[in-house]
Formats: sequence, C-alpha cells, structure tokens
Amino acid sequence: MQTLYHADLAPRHTLACPSLARELVLIESAEEWRTAAPGDRILGGGSNTICREEIQTRILCPQYRGQRVIGEDADSVLLQVQAGEPWYAVAAWSASEGWYGAENLALIPGSAGAAPVQNIGAYGVELQHLLERVQVYDRDERRLRDIPAADCRFAYRDSRFKHDWRERYIISAITLRLSKRGTLHTAYPGLREQADDLHHPADVHAAVSALRRGKLPDPAALPNAGSFFHNPVVSSAQYAALCEKHPAMPSFAAGADAVKIPAAWLIEQSGFKGARDGKVGIYAEHALVLVNYGGTATEILAFAAEIQRAVQSRYGLALNIEPTVLA
Repeated sequence: MQTLYHADLAPRHTLACPSLARELVLIESAEEWRTAAPGDRILGGGSNTICREEIQTRILCPQYRGQRVIGEDADSVLLQVQAGEPWYAVAAWSASEGWYGAENLALIPGSAGAAPVQNIGAYGVELQHLLERVQVYDRDERRLRDIPAADCRFAYRDSRFKHDWRERYIISAITLRLSKRGTLHTAYPGLREQADDLHHPADVHAAVSALRRGKLPDPAALPNAGSFFHNPVVSSAQYAALCEKHPAMPSFAAGADAVKIPAAWLIEQSGFKGARDGKVGIYAEHALVLVNYGGTATEILAFAAEIQRAVQSRYGLALNIEPTVLA
C-alpha cells in the first residue's frame, strides 16, 4: 500500500480534468481494503469519472491485477478477475480463448472492479448476462465476502453499488461465467450487417473493436469519458406521444412497455454535435461523447447542464449524466 498526498489525478481518469487529491491510497492487495474508512471513495480506471479541481475526500485506487480460471465444466468456465485488471484485457483474452460472453464488450475502458457498478454494456450485451458473483470488502463487517450477481439488481447502467451498497461494499474481484458453446450476439446495428462473417468470439471482438475505434475518440489523444449521458427510457405511451411531434425519433426496446431513446440523437437534433464551448465540446463523430480540450470539472458540468436544458426544452426529456463526480 502506498499513500500519496496532493496527488495529481489528471493522469488517473480519462477526462483528464486538472485535479488534486488531498490523499490518494494505492491498494495493492485485496487484504488492504481493510484500511478503508467511512466516506472514502474508490477510483478504478477513471473512465466514468469527473474529478473536481480539489478533492478533500480520501481516494482509494486498486492496483492489483490478474485473471484466472477457477472452475470449469463441459459447458463453461469460471473466470475470476481482480479489481484493478483493465476490462479491455478481460474481453480480449476471453474472446481469444474462444469463450462466449464478453466479446461484445470489447474496448470498454475502465477496470474490472468498476464494471458491475454501472453494469457496463455495449452492442446488445450487459455485464449482468455473464457475471456469476462479486467479491466485495464489507465495510460494516470488515471482511471479504461473495455476493451472487442476482442480488445486485442490475438494470440499464445501474446496480445497487450506485445506491444502497455504495457506502458499504468495495468491489475486490468479479467472477464471470463464460460459455464454451455459446451463441454470438450479432443483432445490434453495426454487427447485424456483417453477421454472416462472424463465426467466433474473436471475430465479434474484432468487429466491435473496429466499430468503437471508428466512432469513439481515444482518450489518450482526446480526453473523454465515453458515453456521457444515459439514454432516456420511457413508456410505450410516452414514446407514442413524442412521435406525434417528432416522427423521426428513433428507439430501441427496453423491456416490457419500455422504450429507450438514443441520447445521441436528442443531442444532435438539439444542435450540439461537434459544438464546442471554450475548452469542452461534443465529439464531431458521435454526439454522445463529451470531449475535454483542457477544461475543468466545473466547465464540463456547466456545458453538460446546457445540453440537458436544451433537450428538456425541446423534447421534455431529462438527460442524466453517466460519470460519477469525485469532489
């Protein structure tokens, strides 16, 4: 375990906001979570985080990595992944091994430990579809314990780790169940058009990687947090009423009597695709991606609020931001 004071967090999150943390603790093994105190915040890969200019809260950052098979039968493998392991490495390795499940989640930035918090998802697959259990450090009982995935109440970009479990549990590791003889998920736009050429998890992983690279900027070259806003979910009746005024409004099914409206379309139609306000802006190739040209968290949140007001005024829909704010 290492403790750094007045630590620069700009290199530790993909939006690269100028930020100083009063105290940053680098956690180098699962046992070191026992030093966590009430109120401490966790910073994983920093891909879904906005860091304020000054952070007084103590920040804990897992450094330990690794993934290994801990169980196997004729149909599946159980893959345990440590909290600090980059998620992109998990998706890449499992696909190269021919295991089905994580290939659609290729190139999602961030750490494996952060993945269950917002139930990461892409191209028709969410983490909940392959997660077996989560190993957590229980701050109340001061011990490591396992929680079944079914108890996490996963939903679109959501889980109990964002709500009633936020102050109690710290994710130490995750276990995935990956199929040896699965079915490729290629119905999502972008994959559907090339489905006849996709025969193996590695094929889908490569296709998704190419699609993401074509649409999303590399945070190392242009700082961003990936998808910045949630797609609004409304009832079928609400969607029908919206379509009376906006017949071209696209949608995706989101469960029984629920419709998901692409936030990127709402933002583009509101005139923000490619727009820039000082040191922040919306990426010209994808309206869901807010990019940072050297702005602060205050500037980013102010620009995001301007977009939210415009969409609310035009469509009557609330846009919620995906990233967590560390302050």
